[in-house]
Amino acid sequence: MKIRIGLVMIVSLGQLGCATTGTNGVVPIGPDLYMIGGLGKFTDFSGSTVKARMFKEAAAYCAGQGRVMSPVNSTGQDSGFGTYASAEVQFRCLRSNDETRAK
Repeated sequence: MKIRIGLVMIVSLGQLGCATTGTNGVVPIGPDLYMIGGLGKFTDFSGSTVKARMFKEAAAYCAGQGRVMSPVNSTGQDSGFGTYASAEVQFRCLRSNDETRAK
């Protein structure tokens, strides 16, 4: 019985750990302004690695709308004791001939 309870606890903790490895998804935060953020994988130690992944997801999101991604702001934090690396990217999806893209 004790072994069964211990096994249930280990499996539960393992699933909980997997549930905290990201909060991904594009979120509109203003007129034609979007944000995407998330946590790195267990093997990601650099916030820059996570940020690069977020930029790729942002570019794919805009490409799906027939537009190009234009970065507005970004932040990243390296992993530390008890924390995963993380990043947040704010971006716009612009038409390929949009005049504001050159700015």
